[in-house]
Amino acid sequence: MSENNPTGRLKTGISVWGDRHFPAQNIADSCRALVGAGVDAALIPDQITNFIPRQLWTPENAPMAAFIPDVDSHSDALMMAGYAAASTSGLEIHVSTDAVRRPPVETVQAMLTLANMTEGRAVFQVGAGEIKQSKPFGHPTNQGISRMDDLFQIYRRFVESSQPITFKGRRWELDRASIGSARTHPAQLWALGGGPMLSDYATSYADGIILAVRANAATPESTAARVEDLRAQVAAKGRDPQSFKIGVWAGVMLHEDSGYIDRAFENPILKYMTGTLGRIEPSAWQAESLPVPVPENWAYYKDLLPYEMTDDHVKSVVATVTRDHCDRAWFHGSSISVAQQIQPFLENGVDWVVPIDYLGMVGGPEEAQASFARSIEVCTELKRLAGATAG
Repeated sequence: MSENNPTGRLKTGISVWGDRHFPAQNIADSCRALVGAGVDAALIPDQITNFIPRQLWTPENAPMAAFIPDVDSHSDALMMAGYAAASTSGLEIHVSTDAVRRPPVETVQAMLTLANMTEGRAVFQVGAGEIKQSKPFGHPTNQGISRMDDLFQIYRRFVESSQPITFKGRRWELDRASIGSARTHPAQLWALGGGPMLSDYATSYADGIILAVRANAATPESTAARVEDLRAQVAAKGRDPQSFKIGVWAGVMLHEDSGYIDRAFENPILKYMTGTLGRIEPSAWQAESLPVPVPENWAYYKDLLPYEMTDDHVKSVVATVTRDHCDRAWFHGSSISVAQQIQPFLENGVDWVVPIDYLGMVGGPEEAQASFARSIEVCTELKRLAGATAG
């Protein structure tokens, strides 16, 4: 049991995708399965466009492409969050979104609405945005951090008072703005991402933060140092560091057959995702003596536009990614093995974890279903390990 997580209770979540090619009932069924398996939360990503370049989504690379002509038909996350909340009870609903595409007051209103629907089990994980979610749709591409600053301050003002507020921020101004006095259940806002400014806003105004392992925090040691620094920042600002939640996203590849994983790591889709998502800042590969798969100063959050990627760019990334890149980007293996790999990253007081399995994307429908079951097994084992550690 860590002094930073005095209850010793680790919470787990699993990402559920609302693809409009399939019935919405699939989301309800998935959420009920999570409750039955003892998983604490469903994570619903607020995506418009996927990460996969259009030229790679083929039946040769992903058998699912024979059934799903594209990977961009995402359901609206807020509508699906409400549907998920109505389909079950006792499940936390997490929505991962950004500070760019919705005005701050409407975002806070949605947070309080979902908190009311879930009786306080609602968390919004908010980042500074990705260019693939903004540029093609007319949203600003260079205001993510400033809009996050405004949103976080407005959120804190609204949740701490039911009185109308006046606010002059970097992007938004409010003049005696009121969203009413009803606060039947508390909402939670967690920052999503890294960087000094984001961390400052998170520790000043938010209720928690999400770290990406290994994409951003590549080792247990760097994760522990990051957790310690964040809690110190919260304390230095006169806030309770024990109430500030720290969660992690863990990119995984789950399969009992090591040969299946070996073949998957040669798949162009997974090699491209490794080269672009394996490290949030791709230059970090240099410190590990590995070639950087993308052009200099390129990063997915500001450069990845799936419908503008040239064939030469895609081929270059795929050709540069090695097995070493894959091994260091993803936790991979059986569910039990992956849980054991993740557990050291959680030992310094991490409160919440979601394993996100990308392997199911490149198999057939049966592998997608198996991926969900394996993810549940990872969560079960992580909670067992956390209990053993606390004991």
